[in-house]
Parts: sequence; structure tokens; C-alpha cells
Amino acid sequence: GAQVYQDRCASCHGVTGDGNGPAAEYLDPKPRDYRQGIFKFTSTGRSKPRKADLIRTVKYGAKGTSMPSFRWLDERELSAVVDYVIVLSQRGQTEEKLIILAEEEELEYAAEDALAVYESWTDAPSNLIQPKTPPPPKTEAAILSGRHEFLVKGCAKCHGANAQGFTTFPMQDDWGNKVYAANLTSGMLRGGRREIDVYRRIYAGINGTPMPAFGPEFSPAYVDDPDKIWHLTYYVLALADGREFPYVSDAEATQMAADELSQDAPAAEPVPEVDAPERDSSDSA
Repeated sequence: GAQVYQDRCASCHGVTGDGNGPAAEYLDPKPRDYRQGIFKFTSTGRSKPRKADLIRTVKYGAKGTSMPSFRWLDERELSAVVDYVIVLSQRGQTEEKLIILAEEEELEYAAEDALAVYESWTDAPSNLIQPKTPPPPKTEAAILSGRHEFLVKGCAKCHGANAQGFTTFPMQDDWGNKVYAANLTSGMLRGGRREIDVYRRIYAGINGTPMPAFGPEFSPAYVDDPDKIWHLTYYVLALADGREFPYVSDAEATQMAADELSQDAPAAEPVPEVDAPERDSSDSA
């Protein structure tokens, strides 16, 4: 794995996995810094990825970035290089924790922190995100329902009402890079184009980015109707496939979201009327 990494990966990701190889300064977005232990496209939500997630990224690459596909590597090489990437990540996180402990003169916790880093990887498979409901039929009504959800549940705030990623406010990822919401109409879904890939991005968000989670345990939006996450998935995939929808201005989307919020707000309870007490005539001057 180390040899494959040095031959194929270090020029961008750096010898130590710091994302600062010789080619990195010419790339945008920047290569991933593995040492922080944050990986964007996982099937496990906000936890560490499964090994299968990393193999998939290495094998198929990330569209719209400088990360190419390495599908010509055989299965043994793919498995070995991913194992080495995991080691680089574990080492980087452990070193960072040790530095903090040393500065705080609490090195007695070193073994405990190192074990926590290791277990965060071994526990990852147990965090696999399984949809709350089976996929509903991919009908026109479901796609249009997804479009409505996109416009009223906050997606348009970052991605734009027409999903072209025109963000008017600055955003930053966990690596300190300036980032923009994805242009969903470009067809370049970096985390994969399978329905389950898009579902998981919506359900659990994207690690290291401002993309939030909308799953029932993260957000109240879909506690009562988890099928709507599938509807959003179908809409995103329709956009990625090049389907065009009627134009909506950002101002119109903002108003739609406000109207939806006012409809969802619980009605104020009426204040009971209380009769004023009768005044005792003996108190009068």
C-alpha cells in the first residue's frame, strides 16, 4: 500500500498525507489532508468512512476535481493503498492529540486518546446509514414534491433557487478552504450518482463542509415524512441528468420558504379572558 501511495498519490496528497504534495499548489479544490481524519463522502454520516467508501472514491475518483479514477488498479492494490491512507489518517490524528496533551501536560491520557482514534475507525461499519423507508416509486409527483422541498426547506439558500450553486455569502470547509455550494445542474455529483449516494448526502450532510444533515435524528424537517428525503433525491438526480424546470427567482424561493414556515408554526393558544375583580366600595375615598 505504501508503494502504491508513493507512486500514485503522494504527488498530490503529500508523503505524510497532509494534502500538500508538489502538485497541490496548482489544484483547486485542494487535495485532501488525511491527517484530520475527516472524509467527505461516506456511507456512515458524520463518523469515519468504511473501508469500502474509500475504495469506491479511489476507484471512481471525484468528478469536478483533480482526483482521477484508479479503476485500473487491481483489487489487491486498491485494498492496500486504502489501508495505507487509513494508517496515515490515524497517525495524523494521534500525533495532533499527543501534541495537545503535551502542551497541557496531560500525557497520561495518551494511550486512551490513541485508542479512541483507532476505535473510531473500527466502529465505522456500525454507523452505516440505512434509509428509514424503502424507495417510493420514482414518479413525476415524487420529483415535483422533491423540488418543492428543495425550495422551502433551505436547500435553495445555498444552492440557489435553480440549483446552480450561486452562493452570495462566503463559506469555508474544515480545511480552511473557501467553498461554494454544488451546481447540481452540472451533472458532477462528487459523492456518486447512485440513489443511495445522494440520499445519504441529504440525510447526513457532508463531512467537513457546511452541507447540513436532514435525517430525522438531525433535523425536525422530515420526522413525520421520511419519504420526502427520497423525493429530494429524485429531484437532485433529475437535475443532474439535465432536466430543466421552470425558473424561480431567489426572492420567490425565500418567500415560499417563509410561507411554509408560517404554515408549520403551531397556532398560538388563545389567552383566556379574566373578569376584573369588583371593586370594594369601602376602598373608595
